[in-house]
Amino acid sequence: MTEQAAKRRAMPRWAWHALRIGLIVVVIGLVAWRVDWGAVAGAFRVDHLWLLVLAVVANFLSVLLKGAAWKGVVDGLPGLKTHTRYMDLLSPLMVGFLFNTILAARVGEIAKVLLARRRLTRRGEDLSTTVLLGTVVVENIITTIAWVVLVILIGVFLPLPSYAWIITAVLGIICLVIVVVALLQNPNRQVPPWLSTGSIWRRVTRAFQRLWGAVHESHASLRDPQQMARVAVPSLGTWLAQWAGIYATLGAFGLGYVGWGGAGLLLVTITLAQSFPILPGNLVVFQAAAVVPLTASYGVGAADALAFSIVLQATEMAVGVVVGFVFLLFEGVSFKELRREAEEEEGALET
Repeated sequence: MTEQAAKRRAMPRWAWHALRIGLIVVVIGLVAWRVDWGAVAGAFRVDHLWLLVLAVVANFLSVLLKGAAWKGVVDGLPGLKTHTRYMDLLSPLMVGFLFNTILAARVGEIAKVLLARRRLTRRGEDLSTTVLLGTVVVENIITTIAWVVLVILIGVFLPLPSYAWIITAVLGIICLVIVVVALLQNPNRQVPPWLSTGSIWRRVTRAFQRLWGAVHESHASLRDPQQMARVAVPSLGTWLAQWAGIYATLGAFGLGYVGWGGAGLLLVTITLAQSFPILPGNLVVFQAAAVVPLTASYGVGAADALAFSIVLQATEMAVGVVVGFVFLLFEGVSFKELRREAEEEEGALET
């Protein structure tokens, strides 16, 4: 990459950082001005501490199952010589959660791919970063479909507002279209013709073509029902564990009357909020995704809902930060070094 090209890339990056900092300052200022912190402090009363412990365990189980689902996708790659070891993917996955928790961008996805590739290379496997990134995309798509199925099942037996149904239907249709196109696509074609773009988006198109080819390659093995089950079953288990973790946290705060239906609604809103990492750790956005449905649909007080949302996020971040740092130490690479490598790799994928 030439120096001139590097400067062109640096400007948007600085602008993005400035925008994030400004947004953080504005949001924190508004929250500090509007929130009755005395009432919130009084709402931090946990009725059942053991339920919070159970919530942390449930979130950790969710991550373990997500690792199993990713392993199912990677093991189906045609270029893989032998099945991967679970720890070769679990450790990078935990480090990726650490990055995604601390940083606003999805740098953690690239970081976990780099670590996984490093581990697999030591075992004699020759998989490119793009191919492994394709497996991450496929795992996320299958996991989203599993989320849609679970939300539909929740809605059949428990009341959910109409907007939850609409969001679920839209995401489900999008993911199903991607899966069907990838499974039915001609192997000799890298990108469907209806996804081709004009010259203005040439660089984006090149990056997308490489990624789409990897996504298609990862989908190929999922034509086998057994291989698909190895991905779909733990993906569904991931959401069941998260659902249980939310319900346990509600019970810990004496909000058990919200019920499993309310926990299911929170699973919808919080999952959507986490899909758009605007702020580090998705702070404030996460709280809004929990407070709004609790106050609007279940009549929970704003202070109680905010206190609950802060602790709920803490139970999830405990897994991503604490356990992620432990795995990062065993990987033998510093946070700063891995972040730099991930950002460089991200830039290389775009050119």
